[in-house]
Amino acid sequence: MGGFFLDDNNIYESIDAIKEELEKLNQTQVRIALFGQPGSGKSSLINALIGEDVARVSQETDTTISEDPYKWEDLILTDLPGYGTKNFPAESFFERFDVLSYDIFICVFSGKFKQEDTEFFRRLHKENKKCIFVRNSVDSMFEKGKTIEQLKESVTNDVREQVGKNVKVYFTSCRTEEGLDDLTQAIYENLSSVKQIKFSLDAKAYSEDFLEKKKKSCYKFIYLGSSLAAANGINPIPLVDITVDLSILKGIFDRIRKSFGLSKEIIEDNKPLYNERLLSIANNVLKYSTKTAITKLLQKVAKDQLEKQAVKTTLKQIGKRIPLIGQGISATTSFIVTFAASKNYCNDCAEIATTILKDKLYSGTN
Repeated sequence: MGGFFLDDNNIYESIDAIKEELEKLNQTQVRIALFGQPGSGKSSLINALIGEDVARVSQETDTTISEDPYKWEDLILTDLPGYGTKNFPAESFFERFDVLSYDIFICVFSGKFKQEDTEFFRRLHKENKKCIFVRNSVDSMFEKGKTIEQLKESVTNDVREQVGKNVKVYFTSCRTEEGLDDLTQAIYENLSSVKQIKFSLDAKAYSEDFLEKKKKSCYKFIYLGSSLAAANGINPIPLVDITVDLSILKGIFDRIRKSFGLSKEIIEDNKPLYNERLLSIANNVLKYSTKTAITKLLQKVAKDQLEKQAVKTTLKQIGKRIPLIGQGISATTSFIVTFAASKNYCNDCAEIATTILKDKLYSGTN
């Protein structure tokens, strides 16, 4: 995708270009298929990657009797049924489930690596599809007289021998969350730049590094959305000379909050972690969820910007990089205020999410 952030190489000629780029981003989906033997924990892994219990976890031998997709915003995770079985023969499997439409495949196993998985991987490899190998339930690995590292090495060597490639195996536990950040980072690194943005927006963060990726992706989403909200300009903001589309702006705030996993329940449950400053930030994150509250925030930001002459300074700094210059100073000011308010909101959400994550990492709670 073409660039859309504030740098010298990324300049939009018109608001139509902004709309086109935002539509392109909004329509982009990340499609991930999981395959592997029954009982390997594919459903649990889907829930872990999303951060919500969307897939039914069962102790039955095999609950996947059809293609089972789970959609979380623009992240689609599909539990594929058994390849090469009586119900799903190999010769029709790829066409039946549109296998080649997926961006990445995750082979999940929790016991001995199976020949059926090897055969499916080899077909994927011939089609140049990316595949990640995951030995799930690592917390249950045990063999008398062997260390966990020796067991991991043995599993890795077995997989490499079967698939005939020097692949990396990721060891995860959905119960303890071990290895989930490594897996999330591996998925991110194997996606195109556009899909990296969408994946980092929608996937759960298990490290501060991934939270930072999430924040940067939000910035890019904010820039496009703020441009469009200012250009539409259908809602005058009282007391300040700007107009914005509050529906678009509310959508931006909702998206940011959901991206960081900050539901009202989660924010409230973690209030004991906040000092006085963080408590104020957390309250603001919750407060700015309505058009009325966002209007008041825009008024405050606009006054702060004007008092500091930030609008004038910003215009000099970024000049034609603001797509609304040609539409007049009012629209340009609206963009700057809208962008500043959205970015500040994103930073507040990121700080609360980081506080919650740090407590979990350093206290050992899940």
